[in-house]
Amino acid sequence: RMFRCIIPSTLQRNRAAAKAIASSCGGLQTLSATAVVLDRRAICGLSAASSSTMPVRVSLLTTNRSMTTAYQGIPGDGKHNAHLISDIIPFQTTLIDGRRVEVDYFRHVEDDIEEDEYYAGMALMNLIIREGRSWPFDQEFESVDDWRGYFLSHSAFVVRAINNGMDSSKKDSSRSGEILGCFYVKPNYPGRCSHVCNGGFITAPRFRRLGVGRLMGRVFLRAAKDLGYKSSYFNLVFKSNVGSVFMWESLGFERVAVLENAAALEGMEEGELDTAYGYRYDLEKLPDNYRP
Repeated sequence: RMFRCIIPSTLQRNRAAAKAIASSCGGLQTLSATAVVLDRRAICGLSAASSSTMPVRVSLLTTNRSMTTAYQGIPGDGKHNAHLISDIIPFQTTLIDGRRVEVDYFRHVEDDIEEDEYYAGMALMNLIIREGRSWPFDQEFESVDDWRGYFLSHSAFVVRAINNGMDSSKKDSSRSGEILGCFYVKPNYPGRCSHVCNGGFITAPRFRRLGVGRLMGRVFLRAAKDLGYKSSYFNLVFKSNVGSVFMWESLGFERVAVLENAAALEGMEEGELDTAYGYRYDLEKLPDNYRP
């Protein structure tokens, strides 16, 4: 029988240290890329005569930030390595309708759902999932911690209104502090390929066509480079999302992959599958003086 134990976080990124612990216990059996197997007697201090061998599996990768990929991560606050981008975040600018906005980190206000931007971010994410046109997910996030594990594991930002204004319909007003969009920057792949980042972008439907998406894309490029990523790769930009395709190509992203029959999106005919494009940006070619 096997059961899983978690070793201290300071050792989860150090397989050599974990191996040393196992050896000192006298119960090292195997060491693989994912686990160390220890003899239960060594951990519990039992003699060979008092207990039969019962291996214990110790996970090395359960909460290792370096093992994050585009679709999984550790719940965080979205401020990983914030010191590397302190010269651009928060970033203030003016949208095409004259509204002043800022790109900033999510504000977390405990015990106040109305002011806690974590809940606003999760609500936006779930809205896009229900819409079913631009992201691959088909199930909503049920808890803030689950959403944080996906969206806030590394670096994540909101576009927040600084002053009052109107939405894109010109019929409904919006208030200062309202969230117009949000996005993240995090590794697309784990380990040896973690220098390739991924981004996820959501513009609130009522604020589309105001330049929010383009603003997020431009800040993404500057932030991703300053955070140390070498390139960016977007896995699934759907062909039917014409606005997104146009925007990424106009920002200099290169279409490097075509995946046919990739997605069963809402609004398509039964049995019809949309094509997905893969887009890459070589961040090492981004000018050092590039400003969003």
